Amino acid sequence: MLPNSVDPFAGLPVPRGLDPLYFDRRRSLEGALRWAGVDGQPRVCVDVGANVGQTMRSFLEWWPQTRCISFEPLPEAWPELERETARWAGRATAHPVGVSDRAGTLTLHASRSFPKDSSFRDFNRAAETAHAHWGIRGRPSHFEGDGVGDDYEVSVPVVTLDEHLTAAGSIELQWCAEGIDLLKSDTQGWDLEVLRGAAMTLERTRVVLVEWQFDDIYGRPAPVGALDDLLTGVGMRLWDIAHVYKDLASLRTLWVDLVYARPAVGGGG
Repeated sequence: MLPNSVDPFAGLPVPRGLDPLYFDRRRSLEGALRWAGVDGQPRVCVDVGANVGQTMRSFLEWWPQTRCISFEPLPEAWPELERETARWAGRATAHPVGVSDRAGTLTLHASRSFPKDSSFRDFNRAAETAHAHWGIRGRPSHFEGDGVGDDYEVSVPVVTLDEHLTAAGSIELQWCAEGIDLLKSDTQGWDLEVLRGAAMTLERTRVVLVEWQFDDIYGRPAPVGALDDLLTGVGMRLWDIAHVYKDLASLRTLWVDLVYARPAVGGGG
């Protein structure tokens, strides 16, 4: 290791298994926002797959003038997300629904041992990378058992961003009148469906942050080229890989945070 360098794994428990390589998400997003013509703080952020509000809280703490609209379908996560939203009265809203490419209902797959983990894709315990999830939280993960008595399913409502964010009379319609500065999607392999239901929304969005799965823990992942085609098709370009998660045993990349941005008029290539 080079002198004075910082080990991103220092102090982490052993076995570390699945660890993040350190990147500065805030600086990356702020750089992308500037490239997209946002001077100062973003006005509106949309958080799809909000869980208990961790990302929403970061956005609102980083940028005191920002407003955030969140979506989370998992019933077990909702009470904590609702409490977090209440802390930011007037700056945050949250909805107990999922987001997809069409409105209706979907089956959400969840775990009793990890009640805040869920996906619209079923858990794949036969995944070749499943071992990378073992022991990373100091106790067995829900991928380590056979799922009997632990896995469960719940039917939840889903909306599309295009329909929801254009609902007449909503405060969010007023917030988004000048477009959306930042759209974040973290839905455990469901992100293409989220974005396919957001064609009009994306045309008015400046920066997109997506957690993209290469891991097959939620079934065979879509090729990342499908995401790139969708976002470049609405005028965005890849700005940064803002986070990389690896299986440290094999060094295989399991998932990444991708930042796409729309160049401002007259912006660089």
